Amino acid sequence: MSDPMAIAPVKQEDSCTKSDSYPSSSLVHQDSELTISNEKNHTNEGVDVEQASAAIDPLEEPTIIDGPPYGWVVVFAACLSQMISMGTSNIYGVFQNFYYTNAFKDTASTFELAWVGALSIMALDIAGPFTGSISDHFGHRQSALAGVVVMTLSLVAAAFSTKVWQLYLSQGILYGFGASLTYFSSLALPSQWFIKNRGFVTGIAISGGGFGGLWLSPVISSLLNAKGMRFTLVALAITHIVILTPACMLFKTRIESGRERMKRIKRFGYRKGESLEQDKKRKFVDFSILKNTRFCLLFVAGIFIVTGYFTPFYFINSYATQHGVETSTASLMVGIMNGCSAVGRIVMGLVSDKIGYINALFLSTFAATCSLFFIWTFAKTVEVMFVFSVVYGLSCGAYLSSTVSVSGAICGQDRLATVTGIIYAGMAVGSLVGSPASGAILDSIGGKTDYTAVILFAGSVMLIGTAILLVMKYLTNKNMFVKV
Repeated sequence: MSDPMAIAPVKQEDSCTKSDSYPSSSLVHQDSELTISNEKNHTNEGVDVEQASAAIDPLEEPTIIDGPPYGWVVVFAACLSQMISMGTSNIYGVFQNFYYTNAFKDTASTFELAWVGALSIMALDIAGPFTGSISDHFGHRQSALAGVVVMTLSLVAAAFSTKVWQLYLSQGILYGFGASLTYFSSLALPSQWFIKNRGFVTGIAISGGGFGGLWLSPVISSLLNAKGMRFTLVALAITHIVILTPACMLFKTRIESGRERMKRIKRFGYRKGESLEQDKKRKFVDFSILKNTRFCLLFVAGIFIVTGYFTPFYFINSYATQHGVETSTASLMVGIMNGCSAVGRIVMGLVSDKIGYINALFLSTFAATCSLFFIWTFAKTVEVMFVFSVVYGLSCGAYLSSTVSVSGAICGQDRLATVTGIIYAGMAVGSLVGSPASGAILDSIGGKTDYTAVILFAGSVMLIGTAILLVMKYLTNKNMFVKV
């Protein structure tokens, strides 16, 4: 795919840290591929790293073509990766409902079972700075494949769990850590291949989690009811191996990893602007980015927003059955919510390239918050519940993809996995508090049947996060109606 920017050099939009990672033009590595543009004749013909090394100075930073064909292969692979890993996390509400009514009936409360999903998301998020750094240093493909192994083992362990605390360790913490390795690798990778349409391709990649939830929700619900907990979890583990392994093998980077950089320096020396002193100051996980005010606001906003973000995904199933909806129909609501979130990520990703990443982030979060207060609160019939599932899914899904784009706009692309990981570490606090708090509110204030307090709690914390995003938007540009 080509466009008017096909021969424009990549320029980092770094207002936080100076870019210190450059594409390697001298080393052939199984996880990387650079496409070099010929500035003299302006051709778009791709050149492999090995071929390019003979034509250009290895100490000169090459110019990268925007959106080459293989970039779309990477986007597809990232979407497929998200479909299974995040799709599984997003449908935990189906497992929670089954555990509460069958596998752990009369032995665990809603509050206790909600911790399984919360711990999974918490582990995914809080490990972000480290798993993101692993991707940036060792390579996205290697990190993603390691995550596949961990997720598969965690699901097998969960299949043989007989106590809730065992689910905490297996389907909770262990699965979350494995998903983190795969998630941040696939999340940051598409941005390396595109300049003009970064919001759009990031939206496509991250939409995989929603599409995964769309079909996984009814399938897992049917398997749980027909075959039981153990068979379903083992089958899901096999699905991870069969689908994720070939998808992750397609991962390739365009920006040299930390390991490749060290090899290049050892062989050819430093490029202009690089120095030994700079390497001494380099940290595996660099938190100096937190000195940036706008980034800090994005970080804090994520804590509040995610505290309420997953509540509908985890509780719409039990909410619907509590109001007399059949189990299969309730599971379909979870699937529709996930599917619509996938569509929302793609659409808002495309829109964000037009109106600005920060504007898109604010608008999507504000719309999701309004749907909690003004639709879910009054959802007493099946029709209104489906309307809420569609509206919330469309609006909330864009939050995750827009957050990645905003992080890249503030801090550049060279360490996007690490930077995004730091943002998600903040979200870990929200995910750890959100679902268990909602479960506790339901058990105590709601008497296990009235969800009003749960809905108001989720809406309130998301409203605070939305207000913080508005402040960040104002600091970026005091004219509230310009593209930012």
